[in-house]
Amino acid sequence: MREEIDVAALEKVLASSGVEISSQDVEAVARSLARINQAAAALFPSCVLDESGERFFRLLESDAGDGAGP
Repeated sequence: MREEIDVAALEKVLASSGVEISSQDVEAVARSLARINQAAAALFPSCVLDESGERFFRLLESDAGDGAGP
């Protein structure tokens, strides 16, 4: 099941930390969090600890390389 990032809640969290951030930056952070979540979910079924970190970063790099944004 895919969970969507609540952009409004994310914006509140970032604002409460004292960070000034534009709405475009909040959306970029939300996209990054979504990609991290997808990569982690893809790794979950194959819990070989020696290669999990490497596969995680390969998934993130391949996702960033397709023009999906930051």
